[in-house]
Amino acid sequence: MRNYTFRPLNEDDLPLMRRWLDTAHVKVWWPDADKQIALIEKDMNNPNINMQVVSLINHPFAYIHDHDARAFGMPQYADLPHGARVMATFVGENDFMGQGHSVGYIQAHTRNLRVKNPMVAVGPGTTDTRTISIYRQAGFMNRRLASTSEGRLVQVMTHF
Repeated sequence: MRNYTFRPLNEDDLPLMRRWLDTAHVKVWWPDADKQIALIEKDMNNPNINMQVVSLINHPFAYIHDHDARAFGMPQYADLPHGARVMATFVGENDFMGQGHSVGYIQAHTRNLRVKNPMVAVGPGTTDTRTISIYRQAGFMNRRLASTSEGRLVQVMTHF
């Protein structure tokens, strides 16, 4: 098991986030870097969302956030139990792709969340087979297909 570290995202990380959001593999699922940066800045001090930078040997390479399943009125998570957390993430550095890091840090973060929460959920797009596979490897199970408030179909997956 690798020793991944997680630290809170701060304003000094915004140029790094911008660079990551501008990479082709991130843009596919996190489009419009300007919109994403604006959302990050808006939520950076929101106590309902936990935004973190993931590092390995002091090298930041990924972003992950989690929030209470009911904090943002997302219909795809409305049936989850009280206290469930919803997680979303991406690897920003190309050099860390395809080496098992995603599964590793997702498992580590999920273990941390499960100490205090009954369930952790994710909602990748149904066509994002790579991400669905990564979440399965990290211990998530398909729960149901659901529509987002924007009408996008997602595969809700849970870990409990």
